[in-house]
Amino acid sequence: MMLELVTTVEDEDLGPMRMQNVMWRMSRTPGGVRGTGRPLGRDTDAVLAELGLDPGTIAELRERGLVK
Repeated sequence: MMLELVTTVEDEDLGPMRMQNVMWRMSRTPGGVRGTGRPLGRDTDAVLAELGLDPGTIAELRERGLVK
């Protein structure tokens, strides 16, 4: 039986990435690696807007190097 400790996941920016697979798999809920994670800063504008910051404030934070 293969342990399948390493899996390959497709990343939209980097292509296929080999990653550690889920260690514990149960018969009815085996789980799995769905992605590599979002790049740093990808959702910053949306999160800050949801917190109530206007686009001008977000731009100022970015210019000051406080957010990516």
